Amino acid sequence: MIIGIPKEIKNRERRISLTPEGAASLTAAGHEVHVEQGAGLGSGFSDADYRTAGARIVADAAKAWEAELVVKVKEPLAVEYPFLSSNQCLFTYLHLAAVPELVPVLLQQKVRAIAYETVQLDNGSLPLLAPMSRVAGRVAAQMGAYLLQAENGTGFSGKGKLMGGVDGVPPARVLIIGGGNAGRSAADVAIGMGADVCVLDASPACVAALQASFGGRCRAGTFSMGAMLAELDDCDLLIGAALIAGEHAPQLLGKDQLARMQGGVFVDIAIDQGGIATTSRPTSYAEPVYVEAGVLHCCLPNMPACVPLSATRALTHATLPYVQMLADRGIASAMTDAALARGVNTWDGHITHAGVAHALNLPCEKLSEVLG
Repeated sequence: MIIGIPKEIKNRERRISLTPEGAASLTAAGHEVHVEQGAGLGSGFSDADYRTAGARIVADAAKAWEAELVVKVKEPLAVEYPFLSSNQCLFTYLHLAAVPELVPVLLQQKVRAIAYETVQLDNGSLPLLAPMSRVAGRVAAQMGAYLLQAENGTGFSGKGKLMGGVDGVPPARVLIIGGGNAGRSAADVAIGMGADVCVLDASPACVAALQASFGGRCRAGTFSMGAMLAELDDCDLLIGAALIAGEHAPQLLGKDQLARMQGGVFVDIAIDQGGIATTSRPTSYAEPVYVEAGVLHCCLPNMPACVPLSATRALTHATLPYVQMLADRGIASAMTDAALARGVNTWDGHITHAGVAHALNLPCEKLSEVLG
C-alpha cells in the first residue's frame, strides 16, 4: 500500500505523523511511504533521514495526498480540502465536534476518516489520544506557570506569582477540571513545581485513582458546580481537561464563573473539542492568548506542537501498530479490529461515530451496516 505523509500546515505545527523509524518499519513490510519534502524538519528529521528509511520524498502536498492511506497529525485545513477523495483513508486527529465545517467535505468526498482520538479499546481507554493528552497536560502546566509571570512575552501581564511558594509566601493555587491523561499529567507537573493543586473529575473511580497516585500531594474530588466555584474563588491557574469521546467538551463555565478568578490564567486543553468555557475560542502559537472576564486565556488546539521532538516520537509509538494494520490488511479488512473500527468517524458518505453525530446533530449509521 502507498502511505502518504503530508507536511502539517496548521499555525506553527512542527510535528510530523511518522518518524523515520516508523517509515522504515512500513517499507520493510513492503509498503511505499511518500513523505512531502521538508515535512519532518520541525521535528528534527531531514529528507535524507526518510530516504535512508526507504521512504520516497515527494515535491508537494498533492503528491502525498494521492496515497490510499494518508496519515497526518491534525485535521485538514480548508486549503487541503481539494486533496480529499473517495479512494482515500485519512488517519489523523480530527476533533470534528470542534470543526463542523470539515464534516460535509468528508461526507461529500466519501472519505474513510479514522480519528486517532476515537480509537477505543474494549476497556474504554483511548490509546491514540493518550500520548498527546499526556504531552498537552505537561505543556499546559508549564505554560500556565509562564503566563502567571508579569513578564511572559505575550503582551499581557500575568499576576506575577510563582507556582511554588517561597518562605512566607503561599504557592499558586491550581484547579484542574478532568482527571484523565491530560489532567493527571498537568497535576504531576504542577505538583512538581510546588503548587497547591486540586483536581475535580466526574468519575469516582478516577478520583480514587488520583488519590492513590498522588496521596496527600494534591486534593482530588468529585466534580460538582459547587466544588468548582469554591475552588475558583482563590484560583490562580485553571486548566480545562474534561473529555467526552467524540463529542463537544462539556461547557462548564461562563463569564460570571471565570470572573471569580480575576487576574488568573485559564489554559483550556479541551479546546480541540470546543473548550469547557463559553469564553473559550481557539488561539494559535502566533497569538496564543487573550483576556476575557479579567482572565488570561490560552486555548491552543495543537498544544504539543511546541515540543515536536518529544510529541512526534510519542505519537508514532502509539499509532504505528494501527498504521501497519491498515496497510497490511487493507482498509476495509482492518475494520475487523474492534478498536480501530470504533475510531471511524466517516465512511463512504456516512457518519459512523455516535458521539460525533450527537455533537453535530446529524444521523449516525452503524459501521457494520455501511460495510455490508
